[in-house]
Amino acid sequence: MSRDAPLRERLSRAESDGTESNGTGRRMADPAVVGVAVVAAAYLAVFFQVTNVVGGTGRTAAVVALAGLGGVALARAVGERTALWLAGLLFAAGLAGYFLAIPASQRALFTVRSVALDLLALSTGLSVLRLALADVWVLAVVPVPTFLVGYFAGRGRHVAGATVAGATLGFLVLTGDAGTGAAVAGVVGLALAVGLSTLSTPSRRRGHAGTFAVVVAAMVVASATVTVIPAGAAAPLGLDRGSTTLESSLSGDEELEVVGSTRLSPEVRYTIESPVERNWHTGAYDTYTGDGWVRSGERSALNGTLSGPPGANDSVETTITAATESSALPAPWKPVAAAGGEAVEVDERGSLRLAEPLAPSETATVESRVLDAEPAALRNASTDYPAAIEERYTQLPESTPDRVGDRTEEIVAAADAESPYERAAAVEAYLRSEYDYSLTVERPEGDVADAFLFEMDAGYCVYFATTMAAMLRSQGIPTRMETGYTSGEQVGEDEYVVRGQNAHAWVSIYVPDHGWVAFDPTPSDPRDEARDTRLAEARADGAEDVDTEASAPDREAEADTDSDRPNSTDDESGPNADGSDSSGPAAVDTNDTNGSRGVSPTDISRLEGSGTDGLSSNDAPGSLGTEDGVPLPEPETAIYWLLVAALGVAGVRRTGLANRAGRRIGPVLPRRRRDPAADAERAFADLERLLAGRYRERRPGETARDYVDAVRTLGADERVDTVAAAYERAAYAGSVTRDEADAARRAVRRLALERLPLIGRFVR
Repeated sequence: MSRDAPLRERLSRAESDGTESNGTGRRMADPAVVGVAVVAAAYLAVFFQVTNVVGGTGRTAAVVALAGLGGVALARAVGERTALWLAGLLFAAGLAGYFLAIPASQRALFTVRSVALDLLALSTGLSVLRLALADVWVLAVVPVPTFLVGYFAGRGRHVAGATVAGATLGFLVLTGDAGTGAAVAGVVGLALAVGLSTLSTPSRRRGHAGTFAVVVAAMVVASATVTVIPAGAAAPLGLDRGSTTLESSLSGDEELEVVGSTRLSPEVRYTIESPVERNWHTGAYDTYTGDGWVRSGERSALNGTLSGPPGANDSVETTITAATESSALPAPWKPVAAAGGEAVEVDERGSLRLAEPLAPSETATVESRVLDAEPAALRNASTDYPAAIEERYTQLPESTPDRVGDRTEEIVAAADAESPYERAAAVEAYLRSEYDYSLTVERPEGDVADAFLFEMDAGYCVYFATTMAAMLRSQGIPTRMETGYTSGEQVGEDEYVVRGQNAHAWVSIYVPDHGWVAFDPTPSDPRDEARDTRLAEARADGAEDVDTEASAPDREAEADTDSDRPNSTDDESGPNADGSDSSGPAAVDTNDTNGSRGVSPTDISRLEGSGTDGLSSNDAPGSLGTEDGVPLPEPETAIYWLLVAALGVAGVRRTGLANRAGRRIGPVLPRRRRDPAADAERAFADLERLLAGRYRERRPGETARDYVDAVRTLGADERVDTVAAAYERAAYAGSVTRDEADAARRAVRRLALERLPLIGRFVR
């Protein structure tokens, strides 16, 4: 070996890993940095979307800047192994900080099993927003990939940096927090990083046709993917041409996304017997994201009876008979006990549901404690809110425009409203009078409440309720979004038929010493007219399952008995039975004051798979799934991962990792060929690589026998003779038996296993 060989080796290594002496600044100016930056920007944008909702954007931005600059600064100072150790320590410190930030009562629930289930839940669609202290979690996690991206970019390892950023983005795709736009940006960034990194290394421009083909294919498919991203729902022609039913748009389980145009399902869902007529509550949401709602918190088994509203209340028993399979228990607020069906669960907001759904015709009974309060008492109530209630239910995204609060202040000032109850009534009256009801709307860009308030003139219940909640929160009034059903069609004394088209959304404000009091800002008359029209059309078309025996119209006697027959009474927004002018006062469960802002990182899996607040999605067209009901991945997600896999393969091939892995794995798991001679020759080639690593390389002109004899003197055992003998018979005699070739293969495999750190001690 010449004296210049070590220098050539150092230059070759420097060229391959980007550590040549041209400086970090020059490496950061490499065009491939653009691709790394695109992928990093994609995953950082998702993290900032989370902090925009839960707060902490400023802190997160500072930590991101510090981690990224720290990685770049250490790129030349420490080796890669040290950098990975630093990243691991940073990750452990972040998780420890997050653990300590969790309330002590929840901290005690941490187990290896629960953490594993949490990771599984996050990897299968659980939004980061549902985690307890999501802002602290982001602060704990985001510095690690950012540090590594900066480090690898500073060393010129652009493919490695883009891989770290892409893996982080991929995790956020799995949680559902990264949308199609972020996924496409990540794919484009990965393609740029791989392609530009190849182009920037002159010695590697040749022989990479496969890599370039993958890069070009990724760019083309990514561009095609952009064309399938919804650009906003165009307003359809006609009343009932939305893509989903109103009921299915409200059946978002733990997350509710505000959609565009919708339609009504006239199918019967329940028959409800109740001595009071109210909105039938099924669930509530606490976290407003700007484009929808998230229901955070844990669900646990209902043991015994919950407490009722803190103020005066009446006991009401409601019987629910399911017409379709349902896990919900629609009942007047506030439910305190339930019987029938399987085990009953309760969430942190006091909403009940069944662990297993009711089958058609099965019944369940719910006991509710309905608030009985005079309007004067609600107007004069204290504003001394519990700290946990105020923190959770006054949350707004940091990006909420100031004009939402300014407009709300103008409205309440014009109404001379002082107390929170009066302010809520003023906002409710304003929305009812100033905006029209329509099921055909275009999904707005940006913050839904701001867009509805200033750019739209019509919408349906989700828009009205979302806007009112945001307006009241801007005034510091604890408000939550509630979903369920309106009372439905009254078919007898204390008996109501509830259809899918009765799905509804409204809001409740928290009034100290009274609990949650409901308000409904949706104009009732046009809403009821739309429902009546849809039901009449369904009956005229002979649709099935739109009536029960009690609700089926008697056409022969209809004209004579119309004045005596109970009318449809969907209007729950008028004065209550107790004389108040809200839509049904309600109360808060004492569980809602426990200070937990999100789901505990333990037992998250219990929250999954339990249905959707009884809001059936049977009428939602275009839903993907198998015959067993297992959802298939979204097309965009599938394309994203296929492209990531293709680019990963290209990156592995161009960095030589595949060849190095093949040399390591080949001797351990050799492929048996039909020709014994080929097996013998391959066994000796593998033996040469093993001996070169442990003793010395085979010199030019040195025969196989001379090389084996030389390494025997250096300590190699007799197994190398077995391999060499089989090779000589195959190469020189032209024949070798199958047994001899197999013996050579076994000898090499055993020698290779002995070199493995953990396995070697067991095979010697």
